[in-house]
Amino acid sequence: MERSKIKRISDFLSDVYEGICEQDAPYMQHRQLNELYRVIQTLMDEVAKTKDEKHAVFLAYLEKRAIEYKDAIEKRLAVRN
Repeated sequence: MERSKIKRISDFLSDVYEGICEQDAPYMQHRQLNELYRVIQTLMDEVAKTKDEKHAVFLAYLEKRAIEYKDAIEKRLAVRN
């Protein structure tokens, strides 16, 4: 995975965390939730493909954060997929 894509994902996760802390409007959280599903799938695929152990660990960490944020938003919105 390219560094620029990893940076975008990391920045997105930071924005989501900030939104969770500040309790963004529900419509914004729905949009973030949709993007989190895509980010999680992308990270899962990249972790499976990478041969570099350190890189895989970092991607798995980002994936874990994304899943935690997804769960927090789903709980707040009372939505489960």
